[in-house]
Amino acid sequence: MKRHKGRVSYIPKINESSTNNINKLRLISREPGRITATQMKAVIMVLKRTLDPKTNSIAVKVFPHLAVTAKPLEVRMGKGKGGIDHRISRIRMNSVIVEVISKGDINRRSLRAAGAKLGVRTTIE
Repeated sequence: MKRHKGRVSYIPKINESSTNNINKLRLISREPGRITATQMKAVIMVLKRTLDPKTNSIAVKVFPHLAVTAKPLEVRMGKGKGGIDHRISRIRMNSVIVEVISKGDINRRSLRAAGAKLGVRTTIE
């Protein structure tokens, strides 16, 4: 469905539970923004490549469900809104993007590399 662009509110969202469990790490956004479906695919690929699938499980908490439209280049004004170009997800501040649950130790370097693929600043908790 085609929608207006909208705004991402700057009101901080309260985190779920505290990080008492040492075998759980989260990738949390530190600013509001938009994450595309290709960015989320890149995050999942980095985590799958660097983490062991036998001891770690990846829980993605964000799904790109909003369609973004664009008209082709060099098209004149008018004639409607345009086709769907890509899909995004609106991210609020302090929202959990990815959660990694492990039986052993979790490599924080892989979560840092996954956060570098996104268009928003992230931290690891």
